[in-house]
Amino acid sequence: MIKNFSVDSERDNKLLFRKEIKYTIDFKSGKTVSRNEIKKLLMDYYKAKEEVIIVDHNIQETGKDSLKGYVKIYDTKEHAMLYEPDYELLRNGLKEKESK
Repeated sequence: MIKNFSVDSERDNKLLFRKEIKYTIDFKSGKTVSRNEIKKLLMDYYKAKEEVIIVDHNIQETGKDSLKGYVKIYDTKEHAMLYEPDYELLRNGLKEKESK
């Protein structure tokens, strides 16, 4: 459960058609916040669709009930598919893992 969300920095990257956001999330002790929970929070905060939000990384210090993260919000899904590496698309559910 998220207690507090704050944006540490926000930058418009017009060259790559995206916003780059660094944030801090405080949460109740116990379970760490998942990528999907962060996406839902950012969807409400930025009025963006889930398919254009790429949660890049989250860093939580041991024993703390907060984490710092970095997210990219693209203008369109096509831009996300063009500029993001395959592993990020897989992590964020925008691409299916190919079976061999």
